[in-house]
Amino acid sequence: MTYKKLGAAMVAALLISLSGEMAEASLWPGLASKVSEKSGAFRTDDFHQGSITLRSPYLVTHLNNADFAGRVNAAIAREKDRFTDELAAENQVKPTEGWMIWHEGLIGNFISNNEGITGIVLVEQKLSAGDEHGKTFAKGLNFNGAGDLFDLPQVLPRLTVADVNACIELTAKKKGITLLPNHEVTELPTNFYVGKNRVVYALYQQGDLTPFREGVFSVPIGKV
Repeated sequence: MTYKKLGAAMVAALLISLSGEMAEASLWPGLASKVSEKSGAFRTDDFHQGSITLRSPYLVTHLNNADFAGRVNAAIAREKDRFTDELAAENQVKPTEGWMIWHEGLIGNFISNNEGITGIVLVEQKLSAGDEHGKTFAKGLNFNGAGDLFDLPQVLPRLTVADVNACIELTAKKKGITLLPNHEVTELPTNFYVGKNRVVYALYQQGDLTPFREGVFSVPIGKV
């Protein structure tokens, strides 16, 4: 089988194996799933080369937000570079296709940038030759009014690890999600996003706290 045919087969397999997860990603709470829910602050850049397809966000520079947009877009570019480097390394072992999409959370005033939080989620997907199922990884990026990334304690300073574990248990119970026996966490989440509803959601990857088949686990842990 030629590499081109292999790529087409892998794409078809990915769409079948990840179709549920793709739909789930668009329905993660607090994220825009319709054009009408988006702020217009970002456009989507399409890029395709070899084994990689990126549909990534690009913050539009408008009026006096050039510095803000530059910082935000630089952070996104670093994530894109990391993803493409990972794919290049994995393709040294066996053919691997990779895709990136994104979702919009809470968006601050992108014209004057003097208020609010800007949050987005990048969703990465990979499928290697011979694998029955692909892998999904979600990364939250959250920026303050200056365009700098911020950590969880900066928005939820009183949150404790015990609080997070209680939220994990409650969310799993409400959603009927199975938790692994060793699901209890020992530190505050470093991967999170702020939704349009101003709720902060921790992101746990496939197999972190739940069986792999459950996909990415989004847990509400507080509100800003």
